[in-house]
Amino acid sequence: MKCDLWSAMSILGVCLTVAGCSSAPKSVPSQAPLASVNQNCGLTTASNGELGLSCLLTGPLADAQVDAERPGNQACSGDSFSLFKQSISTPIWLVHGQKGDDGPLRVRVGGSVGPGTHTGKIGKSAGNDCDAIVGPVVSLVTQYGGTYVAMVDKTQRPVCVSQSRLILSAFTQKLSVALPKDISGVTHESTVDAMQKRLDLEVATQVNRYLQPGHALSDAVVSRHGRCPDGFRTFIGN
Repeated sequence: MKCDLWSAMSILGVCLTVAGCSSAPKSVPSQAPLASVNQNCGLTTASNGELGLSCLLTGPLADAQVDAERPGNQACSGDSFSLFKQSISTPIWLVHGQKGDDGPLRVRVGGSVGPGTHTGKIGKSAGNDCDAIVGPVVSLVTQYGGTYVAMVDKTQRPVCVSQSRLILSAFTQKLSVALPKDISGVTHESTVDAMQKRLDLEVATQVNRYLQPGHALSDAVVSRHGRCPDGFRTFIGN
């Protein structure tokens, strides 16, 4: 891809010496590992009798686009930045049937997340489809901790997450080098969204494994992050 020097400088809004545009090192992880059984995060019974997930959740996250001017916009624009090579490492303790909410129709799974670490790379998107990066690429490191809750619909096969919520009471995100624009708000939003989807997928995978041993989630369910095909919403309540 050929990139005009002055266009690149105009996009960044600073005087950077840019020789050209390079292909974005896209790193969308294969979904197969996410769909397969994570032996380390299987539902087990703790010493206090609670059934839950107590493990270190690790692995890659998919690439994302963030818009410096329009939070929530993931479409390619002149203000897009590419967030790639993301990964997380997060200890979790999630109780199956939290607050006694476990019946024939649904089960509540919730508890603590972290302290964990999220890492990634970020750069200014370029190209008609934002399939390249222009200018500097910087490292992004996030430290976090908080709580997570999900409602799992047990009536569907495979089971799926109908509601969830991730609240990070501790969140610190740093760039290795400052970017021309302050995009901390949209990177915060993107990081939390990606982690919530990863938790939803893990919960759906493990609850389905518990209720239907030997039945893995289909690719379609994995692509939805373990969420139900319709009606998914943010969990509201205590």
